[in-house]
Amino acid sequence: MKLLYSIAFALVGSLIMAQAPTATITTSSSVICSNRSTIFTCTTTGSPTVFTWSINPAVNAGFPLGNSQPTAIISFSNPGVFSVSLTVSNGSGTVTTVKTVTIMQSPVAAFSASLTQAGHPTALNLTNFSTNASTYQWNYSDTGVPDITQDAIHNYSVAGSYSVTLIALNSNGCMDTARYSFYINGSSDVKLPNIFTPNGDGVNDIFKPVAKGMTAMKVDIYNRYGILVYNWDRINGFWDGHTTSGEPCVSGTYFYVVEATGFDGTTYKLKSFLTLIRE
Repeated sequence: MKLLYSIAFALVGSLIMAQAPTATITTSSSVICSNRSTIFTCTTTGSPTVFTWSINPAVNAGFPLGNSQPTAIISFSNPGVFSVSLTVSNGSGTVTTVKTVTIMQSPVAAFSASLTQAGHPTALNLTNFSTNASTYQWNYSDTGVPDITQDAIHNYSVAGSYSVTLIALNSNGCMDTARYSFYINGSSDVKLPNIFTPNGDGVNDIFKPVAKGMTAMKVDIYNRYGILVYNWDRINGFWDGHTTSGEPCVSGTYFYVVEATGFDGTTYKLKSFLTLIRE
């Protein structure tokens, strides 16, 4: 009798071991967006030992970590309808299961950023160039209050390192992010160059003080006879080696005076010599 039971149990065990595999596919997200990695997981029975994933159509889609694991990571470059297939095998058989997925168009987050001044207080001007998006959110590293306008201006009153992140979303539920990091100087400063070569070679062709954090600047340039040959009264002014009437100035030594005011209240009145070389 015991022998019969042993044989029966052996037969049952053999049948279990001989079971052909089954498989189903699940995804990590109900909304699958283009250009985003999505995890596809298989649930199986029968202890399969071989896994093979495939995509139809295969164009513009791929497996960053390969297609022979129980879990696949798939990135679809374009929106559309795709069939994701999984074939599993063990010693008793092979089965293929298919999951049809619809890929939504993802937005592309992009923006430009410019500071109104080199020091603080200053404003960061943000211009949004995102595509395929309908709503936006700006997140600033110095505050927990988001901004949901398309373009934005954010003010800073303290020096330091900052960042801003743009989240672009669309009606499909897809999103993209872009980030910009920058540093705001803690004090104003002016350094005075002493030579420039306005010869049209694109290198050192203009003269301007090296300044940061200025709110005002006036520069007067004189020749060796004390005659004013050029001047400007703005922060971003420069001299290209010509007189105010457009005549090229000769090579030689010039004298200049810089009067400036920094954002931190520092005033500057600096004098220096400048050598103009045209060779």
